[in-house]
Amino acid sequence: MSEVRRDNKGRKLFNGESQRKDGKYEYKYHDAWGKRKTVYSWKLTPTDRVPSGKRDDISLREKIKQIQKDLNSNITPDGGNFTVL
Repeated sequence: MSEVRRDNKGRKLFNGESQRKDGKYEYKYHDAWGKRKTVYSWKLTPTDRVPSGKRDDISLREKIKQIQKDLNSNITPDGGNFTVL
């Protein structure tokens, strides 16, 4: 049976989530066009603290919820990379 992946605090990491060696969390997914995308955050959950000297941002799991919501609604999270004339 496969072992459950965990971060350095012992919490379970879901599919697509990982923790880098510097402690930053990342989430990898495929956008609507099949391109590989990655988002980063210093916090896994909203209650986590940001390391000193690092910029505060929303947590990774909040970003994942927003991405999943946008993908299910057929909204392009990055603006679609369209040029408007």
